Amino acid sequence: MNNLSLVAALATAPSNAFRELRERPRFLFPLLIVVAASVAVNYWYFSTVDFEWLKQTVVVNSPDFQKMPEGQRAGALAMFTRTTYLWATVIGICVVVPLFAVIQALFLLVAAKLTKVTLGFKHWFAMVCWTMLPALLSVIVAAILILMSDTRQISPGTIQALSLNELFVHRPMGAPGQGLFDALNIPAFLSWTLMIIGVRTWSQRSWGFSAAFVLIPLVAIFGFWAFLAFR
Repeated sequence: MNNLSLVAALATAPSNAFRELRERPRFLFPLLIVVAASVAVNYWYFSTVDFEWLKQTVVVNSPDFQKMPEGQRAGALAMFTRTTYLWATVIGICVVVPLFAVIQALFLLVAAKLTKVTLGFKHWFAMVCWTMLPALLSVIVAAILILMSDTRQISPGTIQALSLNELFVHRPMGAPGQGLFDALNIPAFLSWTLMIIGVRTWSQRSWGFSAAFVLIPLVAIFGFWAFLAFR
């Protein structure tokens, strides 16, 4: 299969896609697509948003800013410019997305060694990268919301319309758990479902084994995040 055929197979017959990846593991195409699409929509957002309004919403009203000594507040506001925030976000995406994929692949590699699933790091990294493709749903929805909005005062949370925070929890910017509930979103659940199918295809083990293989590290990661957020 070529890359586009593999994308179609992931959506319609994921077991076939993972059989192909077991024979020919590769990862560059989905990784570049996800990073490029995320950079594009974030660049668009920060280029068009009412930045003075965003500064007031994100910085001035945040609990951390309110705790700062008066003398430090002016310096913090001076650093918070459109250009600085835009490029920090772009660079952050280019670093964080591949780094998170590497960390997740390492978790899967360790789990594979412990459970005697004899596949190397390249296979697990390929699985992580291809199963990130549902994140494009969030990018598409964000682009539609930016395009259809009749105001430039769009909060960062609003364009994450598929997150648990935006759909159900509604934690305000800077509130405990806001970042956690933004990270838990419908595309992430789709990605984890694909990974479970992939583990079952590669290992030929049960659904229970495959779900535990994928979800136990994720529960540990998000559980630790929740502990830090709500302690």
